[in-house]
Amino acid sequence: MGATRDVCNIDIPIRGICINALADADASHTLVGSDSGTIFVNKYTTTTTYTLPSLVDGTGKIFWFFNAQSTGEIAITAPSDCMIGEDSTYTTLTTTSNTSGDGGFVVCDGTSYYFFALQGTWNGS
Repeated sequence: MGATRDVCNIDIPIRGICINALADADASHTLVGSDSGTIFVNKYTTTTTYTLPSLVDGTGKIFWFFNAQSTGEIAITAPSDCMIGEDSTYTTLTTTSNTSGDGGFVVCDGTSYYFFALQGTWNGS
């Protein structure tokens, strides 16, 4: 018998790529549930902030983030102090190394967001 799932996704496809380019006027993006499965690529030269949807709207969703700019950072903000990182619970996680290639993904079970760092240094607040 397999593990009991709290949230069941039959598959989590990569649904697309959203590139936030150097010329984008807005370095702040509010995500919605239908953004699930999108890889958000940051090419903006300053900090780009992604605000996750409410826990209800985020249930069963996955959001991917990748930094393609060596002078910019990614900040991922949850709707409350509900994002669990490697050692604590946070409202915001931010890349700190300003390195192209930093990345991670966030999944939600309806109670918390769970952050998985794939590359780079991330600080929480």
